[in-house]
Amino acid sequence: MTFARTAVVGAGLIGGSLALRLRDLGADVVVVDPDAATRDAAAAAGLVVAEVVPADRDLVVLAAPLDVIVAALPALAAAAPDAVLVDVGSVKGTVRDACRAHGLEHRWVGAHPMAGTELSGFGHADAGLLVDASWAVTRGPGPVADVVDWVVAAFAATVVVLDADAHDRAVALVSHAPHVLANALLEVVTGAADPAAAHLAAGSFRDGTRVAGRDPIRTRNMLADNAAALGPVVDDLVAVLQTYRRELDDAAALAEHLARVSAAAGDVRRPVVAWRACGDLGAALAEPGVLLVRGGVSGLEVAPAR
Repeated sequence: MTFARTAVVGAGLIGGSLALRLRDLGADVVVVDPDAATRDAAAAAGLVVAEVVPADRDLVVLAAPLDVIVAALPALAAAAPDAVLVDVGSVKGTVRDACRAHGLEHRWVGAHPMAGTELSGFGHADAGLLVDASWAVTRGPGPVADVVDWVVAAFAATVVVLDADAHDRAVALVSHAPHVLANALLEVVTGAADPAAAHLAAGSFRDGTRVAGRDPIRTRNMLADNAAALGPVVDDLVAVLQTYRRELDDAAALAEHLARVSAAAGDVRRPVVAWRACGDLGAALAEPGVLLVRGGVSGLEVAPAR
């Protein structure tokens, strides 16, 4: 792997899972968390824990809430002065701006594993959670190629390389908006106070509300932190729902609408990718647009996202 000595700051679901994976790979990893109970749980799971980031780290993974990351950036950067800083939160523009304000943008690369559960905390961490997942990695002046190499090698990931603002727009569509919809549906059903509904709820309701009604602080932070990108998506959803409402009284229009959605679904669910061997990741990253990177049989493979 690219990095030899890692500190993971924040041992919740994502940070804990990341640290457990690195431990299983035999990496030198230290977990830093302000909560004594979390440190105790991580130590009981066989992880090395500390109250501060050791100075010898060459990679510091920031897995804390966004406001904590932004506030702690200068201190964390100073604690390990030679380390690359990688945050794994779900919003990138805010962290990029904070790094830029503190003169740290050359040391920072944003990463976001598109994996998780509706649960939170180290008690639900799993060494396999982030493996074989899609990861976003953001472009910028930091060591992007090194971070891409590390993510592919350590997590067998398919990496989507894009700029921070493009990341925030994309996750507003496919991650944050589903949380809004799930909570809205759960609120409507609970507000209906229909006892039969609770007993009849099955697969579609369970799948559609899996992420709803969980950790309200975590969900609030995720949605509010990406408000600039998420707001227009919610506006679009409201407009589409209003269309469906009108079409309930026009069966032909509703059928045509649903047919259009069905015909286009494959573009998102099963995108076509033209992979090619990559002998020079730096050159591939210099190409404009969103780039996909994965490990192949004989080395890295890349493809443009279309």
